[in-house]
Amino acid sequence: MKRFSAFLLACVCLFLCASCFFPEKTAEEPGESSVSEKSEETEKPENAISVYDLRVEMLKADPSLPEMLVASSADKHPEELFKYLSDIDYEKVDGFFLAYAADGMAYEIAAVILKNNADVSECESSLKDHVKGRVELYKNYAPEEVAKAKEARIVTVGRCVALIMCDNKAAVESAMKQALAG
Repeated sequence: MKRFSAFLLACVCLFLCASCFFPEKTAEEPGESSVSEKSEETEKPENAISVYDLRVEMLKADPSLPEMLVASSADKHPEELFKYLSDIDYEKVDGFFLAYAADGMAYEIAAVILKNNADVSECESSLKDHVKGRVELYKNYAPEEVAKAKEARIVTVGRCVALIMCDNKAAVESAMKQALAG
């Protein structure tokens, strides 16, 4: 009985530690975006971009995507989560999301909405560096994923910069442009 109790206690501790360091990122609720809320009570400025709506449209554009986990500007401590995607100063960011494959493979779709158009080139450069890091990671971790990472696209529309690493990049890019136009 002592062994079982010790094992159970170890499992509980491991679960609690894991949940602190790797919180579940699903954020499927409409209130996700700090850029603009989905609530009808909130007035949406004319140039506001809904991070939630953008994410939903971009992810559904490629039905071949595996299960995706999401980190975003609506999460607790978004500035810490943002560091996994980009090294630009979080003060320059109006909102973001990063969707990544739950299985660790080379599927990532992200969008960074900047406060100022002047920061677009810095963000593009930062996302290119992120992709280079992913390529290096996959060389050691999953060599069969390197080609997909190397083919990632960085797409800019206005003050929104996106990273598209998936099988159907053209459809995701098109969905992004449509979501930002409407």
